[in-house]
Amino acid sequence: MKISTNWLKDFVELAPPLSRIADRLTMAGLEVKQCETLKTPSDTLFEIEITSNRPDWLSHWGVAREIAAVENLSLKNPGVDPETGRMPPPGWEIRIKDAAGCPYYTGVLIEGITETKTPEFIVSRLLACGIRSVHLIVDITNYVLLEVGQPLHAFDADLIRNKEIVVRRPKGGEKFTGINGAEMTLKSEDLVIADRERAIALAGVMGGKDSEITDKTRNVFLESAFFDPGRVRKTSRTHLLSSDASYRFERRVDPEAVDIGRSRALALIQKYGKPRHISAVIKAGEKPQLEVKTVQLKSSDVKQILGVDIKPSQIALILGRLGLEVKQCSGNTPDMAPSKTEQGIWRVGIPSFRPDLTRPVDLVEEIARIYGYENIPETLPPREPLTVGESPRLGLENKVRNFLSNAGLSETVTFSLVSEDGLDPEKDLKHAVQIINPLQHGLHWMRPTLVTSLLNVIQKNVNAANADSVAIFEIANTYSAPDAHKHPVEERICAIAMYGKKAEQTWLDAARSVTFYDLKGAVEAVLRAAGCSEWCVAKAEKSYFSPGVAEELRLWQTPVALMGEVSAVLREQWGLKEPVFYAEISLEKLTEQARRVRTFKEWPKYPAIERDLSLVVKESVKSGDLTGEIRGLGQGLIREVMLFDLFRGKRVPEGYKNLAFRIVYQSAERTLVSGEAQEIHDQIARTLVQKYQASFQT
Repeated sequence: MKISTNWLKDFVELAPPLSRIADRLTMAGLEVKQCETLKTPSDTLFEIEITSNRPDWLSHWGVAREIAAVENLSLKNPGVDPETGRMPPPGWEIRIKDAAGCPYYTGVLIEGITETKTPEFIVSRLLACGIRSVHLIVDITNYVLLEVGQPLHAFDADLIRNKEIVVRRPKGGEKFTGINGAEMTLKSEDLVIADRERAIALAGVMGGKDSEITDKTRNVFLESAFFDPGRVRKTSRTHLLSSDASYRFERRVDPEAVDIGRSRALALIQKYGKPRHISAVIKAGEKPQLEVKTVQLKSSDVKQILGVDIKPSQIALILGRLGLEVKQCSGNTPDMAPSKTEQGIWRVGIPSFRPDLTRPVDLVEEIARIYGYENIPETLPPREPLTVGESPRLGLENKVRNFLSNAGLSETVTFSLVSEDGLDPEKDLKHAVQIINPLQHGLHWMRPTLVTSLLNVIQKNVNAANADSVAIFEIANTYSAPDAHKHPVEERICAIAMYGKKAEQTWLDAARSVTFYDLKGAVEAVLRAAGCSEWCVAKAEKSYFSPGVAEELRLWQTPVALMGEVSAVLREQWGLKEPVFYAEISLEKLTEQARRVRTFKEWPKYPAIERDLSLVVKESVKSGDLTGEIRGLGQGLIREVMLFDLFRGKRVPEGYKNLAFRIVYQSAERTLVSGEAQEIHDQIARTLVQKYQASFQT
């Protein structure tokens, strides 16, 4: 925003050099990016950068107020004329039908304008700020906007039908043509200024073509109002319209400036437009009030937060220079014990143009700005040294990363945004987080899984590097929104993908491809590395897995890992000829379930006894279920159960399989005799036959 220093001199005395004032403003938080000197007209412009929480700086009067506070100068007010003693215009009426969108609306009828030439000083000041002269009335509304920060709008009063102003929502399918000539279809959330028949302005954004000021205009209806910032912003974004007025309304104008800006404009119109008559003000609604009108501040709070001792008198002076109302309070306040008294306690009244001041710490920040950050010494508060330990999850991440890297897998880093390719809209994307304004076309989902990300990596390696074997992993976040009314949830996972050959043909080993059990072995190895020793296996289903080739590993009924074979549909979509096996391990759940401290067990002193058990069971029976059953029947004397053979065909009927287990019996307290181990072994065999309809291969 450009600020004319000639204009500023109407409100505050500027002691040269102006560059010094620019530096002081920048140090106080109002950044002056550039000082530009104009020759015609002779002026110096400040190019300022204004933060969204300080709309009071969006005017010359507001910037002058800041200079007065920084330089400890007196501030002059804009010249206005009294509005008393006038009669309201006969027959005119203002009705507000949407008080939430427009709580306060005022208007004045100005009749018989005889002069339309804009004074040279207004033309030059507008031009210096980047606005060209159009018409006396329009120029005055722009002038007041830049001077006091209140947007105004002037209608040709003769084009307002039935002398009626209605602030309402649009009717269904209602059309509107702005002063820029563009026709638009209004939305139900918009707010319009209308007469009895049609919309004549888009509230807070743009006036209408049907009621704009022209050289033929002699009677004017001047609007000054307060519009809801959120509604103005939404309308501006919806219709891709932006104006100096909407820029200010979006950031909240000062409700008190509604009357000040209107009075200032009327004073200029009276002086330079020489109208025949100006009516009394017609008002509708009430001015919005601040939620927090007073804040209590203690000098001890200032010292504690800033670390510097500022005199109470200086604190009160700074607050007063900022336009705040400062009242000294007694030491015994309602929130303090009667025995405690303190010098320097104030009840600070918050003006309407500073809604950002709601807490004592906000006032302390204002004091620091004006006092000068350069005057506050850099000190560190006393603090006992803290012992910072490693985060359990980060420790687990590093352990998993090192383990998988040492196992020969390569780590990848992929983009967090994905497309819907390969993901089921109902199953995978039902609770996914969607990006409204994606940085790249198509990538508008926060990934709910890494399966498509790793498929892209495999595809690139196969196509670009002609790789016939890819084993990769990635530790990253997935995102979901299970509850639409709450914030999305991030989950840290480790994803593993394997493709192609496990080993090449050599003189020692035969070539073979990666299998599901290679992936399962890697996942189980990760769980063991995390300190887990027992888990159960359950069936799982995912849209991107082949039916029947997916499992879930659980620790104490908590699912911690999911794995399976990627479906043929996805393989074909990514152009991959060999099977792809994919797994996800929840590092957050694994951290909760993992055992961080490993207990040392003494090597057994007594000999072990090995027995083999070969069973024929149905294909649907899981070896993990049999292993768990065997351990449960071992009476605490089974050290290890290992599946060492799987056989199908020949004498094994179709739909059945032959599983061979090696069971190691051992006691930590005594030597087992062969008969005792055999008795337990026989009991295990009988139980498996009864429970799983197993038979023994002969």
